[in-house]
Amino acid sequence: MNHDPRFPFPDDDPAEREWLAQERALADERAGAGPNAGDPAQRGYRLVAHLLAQPLDAQLPPDFARRVARQVERPARAADTRFEGNLLALLAVAMAFAVLVAVVSFGATWLPSLDLEAAGALAAKPWLWALAACLGLSRLSRHWLQHDRMA
Repeated sequence: MNHDPRFPFPDDDPAEREWLAQERALADERAGAGPNAGDPAQRGYRLVAHLLAQPLDAQLPPDFARRVARQVERPARAADTRFEGNLLALLAVAMAFAVLVAVVSFGATWLPSLDLEAAGALAAKPWLWALAACLGLSRLSRHWLQHDRMA
């Protein structure tokens, strides 16, 4: 009776076939068969088994993983921060330009209606200056902490 490959047997597990093919390639490598010998379907597995059995060309330094991780981490973080900083600066410039255009275009109609005495009274409040000082110190300390961590 012929078997249709579209309908596998219940015990025909693809993961088990894959594992058996890998084990067969490892056994062939241990037996001394070359990577190109034998079944062409097994050639890829035998080549991988052969390459894994070869010793490394050069010995890696003991702190190789730590150095590579540090090199990968630092430029990615710096590039992200630099891009975001440039984007934020561009946004601030665009907003300042928009405010300047709005003041020049429409300032003659609404600037006289501003109550400058109310703004002066608000600026005279000590809690407003305390809030501004807290926000400024928070920003500076965050900058100092990030700068110390980068070094």
